[in-house]
Parts: sequence; structure tokens; C-alpha cells
Amino acid sequence: MDTAFFCLMNKLQNKLYVMNYRVFKLLLIIVCLTVQTSLNAQNQLSNKVGITFSSLGDSDIFGGINSVDFNYKGTGFYTVGINYIRGLNKWLELETGLEYSRHSIRVTPDIYPGMEVFMRTEKVGLGLLNVPATLRANFLKYFFINGGLLLDLDVSDNIYIENQTGIGGIAGLGVNYDFDFGLSVFLNPYIKAHSWIYVGERQKILEKGFRLGVTYDIRRIIKK
Repeated sequence: MDTAFFCLMNKLQNKLYVMNYRVFKLLLIIVCLTVQTSLNAQNQLSNKVGITFSSLGDSDIFGGINSVDFNYKGTGFYTVGINYIRGLNKWLELETGLEYSRHSIRVTPDIYPGMEVFMRTEKVGLGLLNVPATLRANFLKYFFINGGLLLDLDVSDNIYIENQTGIGGIAGLGVNYDFDFGLSVFLNPYIKAHSWIYVGERQKILEKGFRLGVTYDIRRIIKK
């Protein structure tokens, strides 16, 4: 009975992994088509592309089957990415892009009396490709709040952390400054919940940090 249930759950996880990978590719295609369409649009709404870097925070791991036998502690992370911001009206914008996140995690086994110790502490790395799809609401000229969905694709291979491919969420508050020549700079404290939508029980990552971004309004290029 236990073996049959394990096989069934393993098949479900494999099918969901394939489905998430296909959804990931579809979302990338949609992002590319959106950017291509927007390159031909000339209006008064924002139309920006840029680069981002995130760090200076922490990531906590909890839940899942492995957490019964191991303790997990995030020791640092960074995220680099490209982003695209499209104005929907004078105060609301759509933001998407492609990011790569690298998390360093210290894994320590729970040791009980009489238990054979096969490892002490292991430092492992977790790599994720992220495709965010968020809304940014601007207010008081320089400030904004943002939030939305986050599609994760686990591109790492380790035995201590369960696969993180799935759908999560992101929320934050930020400040943005637009220069007259088209360049913009923003700082965005945020919180990310990685891969919270998934079949079955498994580990989840809660990430908190600061995102720094530099964008350029491509309407300046189109008008030249």
C-alpha cells in the first residue's frame, strides 16, 4: 500500500514538473511577444526595460518531509535579472521579466541519542529561474507598491532540498526616480514566497530582501 502510494505521488510530481516547465516556456513566449508589441507602440504611457539586482536580506526554509530530519538555515542569496515595465494608465504599471536567483543554505542533521552520524553540516546551493508577473501602483510621485505572481523553475540538483518548481508570490514597497533623459532608478524592499502552489507537502522558501533596478524608457529610442 505504501509503495503504491509513493509511486503514485512520484508520478504526480513528475507530471506537475513537466507541466510547470511548459507553463514556464509559454510565459516566456508571452513576455517576448508583449515586449515586441510594445516596441511598436508610441503613446504617453511608460515603456521601460532594465536590469535588477536583489540581495541584502535572508531566506527561510520550512515545511516538507526533509525538514523532519534536517535543520535549514539560509546564509545568503542574490538575484540578477532583466525587467520590462509597461504603463497601463497614469498610475498603474505591469512589470515582468526574467531573473536568476542563487541561494546558499546550511543543512544540519537532527542528531538523536544512539543515532549513527553520517554527516555534520553541509552547505548547498539552490538555483531558481523566476518569471514575475506583477502590478505596480504609483503614488505621491516617487513611491509605489507592487505585488503579483512568481513562476519558479528549479535549475539546481541536490538531495537535501526538495524541487522548488512551482508558483509563488511577491509583494513590496518602493521608491522610484525618473531622470529627464529617460533613465530611472528604483529601490524596492520586498518579500517573496517561492513555490507555494504545488501538489503535496514539501519545503517552501520565504525570501526577504532589497531590489535595486535601473531602467530606460524605450520611447526615447522609438522617437529618434
